[in-house]
Amino acid sequence: MTYCPGCRATVAVAAPLQAPCPGCGLPLQGPGPIELRAIDGELQRLDARRSGLLARREALLGGLRAGVRAGSPVGSPVGVPLAEGAPAPTPASASADAAPGTARDTLLILGGVLLTLAALTFMLLSWRGIGLGGRTLVLLTLTGAALAVPVTLLRRGLNATGEVVAALGLVLLLLDAFGLHRTAFPEADGLGYAAACAAAIAALWAWYDRLLPDPGLRLVLPTAVVVAQLALPLAALALDGGPEDVAWALLATAWADVALAVARRRPSARTRATAWVSALVTGGLALLLADALPLDGTAAGPQAPSVSGALLLAGVAPPLLWAAHRRPGERALLAAGAGLALLGAAGGLGRWEVPAYLLPSVGLLAVAWWLERRGLGGQGRASMGAGLGLAAAFAQGSALLWALPVVAEAAWGPLEWARAAWDGVPDGPARDALGPELAWSGGAATPLVLGVLAAVAAAAQRLGESAVLRLWAARVALPLAAATGATALLAAGVGHAPTLAALVAAAVGLLLARHTVAGATGLALAVTATGWALAEQASTLAVLGALAAAFVVARGRAVNATHRRVAEAAAVLWCAGLARAVPAALDVPAEWAAFAVLGVAVAAVAAGAGTTRARSAAIEGAGYAVAGWALVLASGGAATASLALGVCGTMATAVALRPERRFPAGVAATALLSAALWVRLAASEVAVPEAYTLHLAVAALVLGAVRRRGDASVSSWHGYGPGLVALFLPSLMAVFSAPDGARALLLSAGALAVTIVGAHHRLGALLALGGATVALVAAHEWGPYITTALGLLPRWTPPACAGLLLLCLGATYERRVNEARRIRAAWRRMG
Repeated sequence: MTYCPGCRATVAVAAPLQAPCPGCGLPLQGPGPIELRAIDGELQRLDARRSGLLARREALLGGLRAGVRAGSPVGSPVGVPLAEGAPAPTPASASADAAPGTARDTLLILGGVLLTLAALTFMLLSWRGIGLGGRTLVLLTLTGAALAVPVTLLRRGLNATGEVVAALGLVLLLLDAFGLHRTAFPEADGLGYAAACAAAIAALWAWYDRLLPDPGLRLVLPTAVVVAQLALPLAALALDGGPEDVAWALLATAWADVALAVARRRPSARTRATAWVSALVTGGLALLLADALPLDGTAAGPQAPSVSGALLLAGVAPPLLWAAHRRPGERALLAAGAGLALLGAAGGLGRWEVPAYLLPSVGLLAVAWWLERRGLGGQGRASMGAGLGLAAAFAQGSALLWALPVVAEAAWGPLEWARAAWDGVPDGPARDALGPELAWSGGAATPLVLGVLAAVAAAAQRLGESAVLRLWAARVALPLAAATGATALLAAGVGHAPTLAALVAAAVGLLLARHTVAGATGLALAVTATGWALAEQASTLAVLGALAAAFVVARGRAVNATHRRVAEAAAVLWCAGLARAVPAALDVPAEWAAFAVLGVAVAAVAAGAGTTRARSAAIEGAGYAVAGWALVLASGGAATASLALGVCGTMATAVALRPERRFPAGVAATALLSAALWVRLAASEVAVPEAYTLHLAVAALVLGAVRRRGDASVSSWHGYGPGLVALFLPSLMAVFSAPDGARALLLSAGALAVTIVGAHHRLGALLALGGATVALVAAHEWGPYITTALGLLPRWTPPACAGLLLLCLGATYERRVNEARRIRAAWRRMG
């Protein structure tokens, strides 16, 4: 007797032993069958082991639940000893069952949002006859019910539904506070009442978290932490406190958050993360307010030292460093907070705008690098050096964000000359004529900030210990240096011509360098130089020609495929710009000059979509973009627009001769040629489009049917999609633009017939497009009546009904999922 791995049956083996299995015909001897039998045996042992582990897991869970009910300590199951050698279940396996599904969460969230909107509508707009007090009493009753329901839901295992109902209860609690203020405490100060409500609701919500049965709700305690952030700042404002008092209140709130996050009885990870984020937000706001505080309480001038704010900021650093020493796990984060406080103190004392913060950050970064090299304050990402470096990086990143708008203005502002091309540049420095009516808003601080950041990036490229840090430093050092030079020219008041010459020379030099970052920087400078050149005719022709030649040469000097593709596309675009500028210099109208641009597009598409050896997707894509620009230029006249569309359609037809481009290029050619016909029809004032599109649609449908008959792999979308669009879209547009009952009836009947055919033959294109057309026509015809009928209902009724429905569906979905999991677990235990 032997075991056959193919049909998994026991076979009586007769001589000879090489005879195959009589059931499946597979051989029973040899290395392959022997190894298969060994694998099957191992799989059977694993299945048996898994069944035993599942049974052990259920026994442990039952013992733990019984111990909790009997008052035993957590973690000691009653009457369930741990078998020797039995592995404990991992936390990942325990959390996998608790992870909510996307469909359930969507239903529950939508239901909660709709119920919240219904409650707001009820409180603010509806039931005015019973008065505000009656509405408040109703809301209090609903709040009690909403807070009691999660207890029952948790006992039944519907945790996600409990989260949504508890969130609804919090919203109702806020509405209750509003109603009590309007009815019971109308004379109370708004800010003081809001502060008291924030503290009371936070305390009530934290107490509510302790009342919930195991395992509790995940978002209750983090929500209490978030609500508690408002209490002290609102109280400071209610007591007529100034910015300094509010800053101290925010700072006290941040310290309370830090104390919660580093407490010895540590809360859950979600609550701890919420506390850290809240501490960063409130502490950051305190730092911003403290930085604006002058010494004498008056408004701080641009050079007035903010001593009180600096002392406030500097007072934050020592406790943070002490906490970092006590909590090595949070050492980096707390050291980062200390570094930010020190930088804020230095900036507050200096009051020299952004450089007052940027220059001390360089010193802080040097200290962080020294600590890392000496091995002081820990190692790796959790060290104090890493935290101080993070603070310095934050300050330098903030300085970069401050400089970016000014740099973007210098880079993109010259493109405003496209609206006033060849109007001439006024006399004076280039910064006063960034655009036709645009002056540069930067100053001497901008090149200083960019220069410091470029120096820091260059130093990080050489001294950084991380390969990722050195890589990013190498990528940003050269662009920062180029931005420093360009903004320095503007800040120094250099004239238009020298600035343009310097930009073109720098762009050409960087484009010809055999380096990817240099090429990208040169491309940005080329765009800026092109914008500057549009101010005058001679400079436009010269700069476009020089940059087009530079891109052509850069293509041959590219270091990788990406560099080469960018150079190819840029060469096509700048050649197209030159083709537009030359006819304009000869006073050729724009709609006829479009055909010179279109000639560049045709040449680019022909070169990019040529033979296999010479194909270039970048050149071809740039050619398509240039063709689109040419169509915009040619749209000035119906004749030129129709002719340009016809040329583009012919070009797409030529591209469709390639087998791999046949379908997309064929669709594009059909669309372009149809558009050319439509433009001509519009110029001829034809009002009924069906007479001219019906034959095209029928032809496309016939071609699609022939194609599907010859090739069964062709989908209905490829076969019938273009024809159906051409059949339905013109009539649908006519129905929406000019209501016509006969057209709408005929269109609905035809679309319904197509939908029925698609459903009968299981054709997705017919089913989707026909059904969509029927739905759109029905919505257009019946929409006003449905809107009028819904307007008769109270405003809160539709969202309330929809919210209840979605909440019930979500709860039912969650219950079914839990039941399916229990059945699957029981089935596995039986196996």
